[in-house]
Amino acid sequence: MNLTDSAYNSISGLLLGLGLATLPAIDGEALFGAALGAWLVTTTRSNFKAWQRIGSWLLSAGVGYLFTPVALPLAPFLTNGVTAFFCALIVIPISIKIMQWIDGAGLGEIVRHFRGKG
Repeated sequence: MNLTDSAYNSISGLLLGLGLATLPAIDGEALFGAALGAWLVTTTRSNFKAWQRIGSWLLSAGVGYLFTPVALPLAPFLTNGVTAFFCALIVIPISIKIMQWIDGAGLGEIVRHFRGKG
């Protein structure tokens, strides 16, 4: 056993002990696409404070990254990064519209809508 094997085994043992060795792999292309889409969403808002911009960027990037596997089968001709970019742009505004509709609608109206009668 040489020094390189020993160092590798020590680092692997440390990561395993910290629980970091079991983390899932991160798709860098999707993460970059989601970050760019979130940046575009955040920069279009001019009335945000610094902490609101950071929060908006994190939320949009996280949602874009997490929705990429859901949206990719719907558009298989797009790459992971482009799909994450569009997810970061689209999912948050749609979610806000749905939250506003649910907030303004009564429970009966929501039930009628999902039953197809409204």
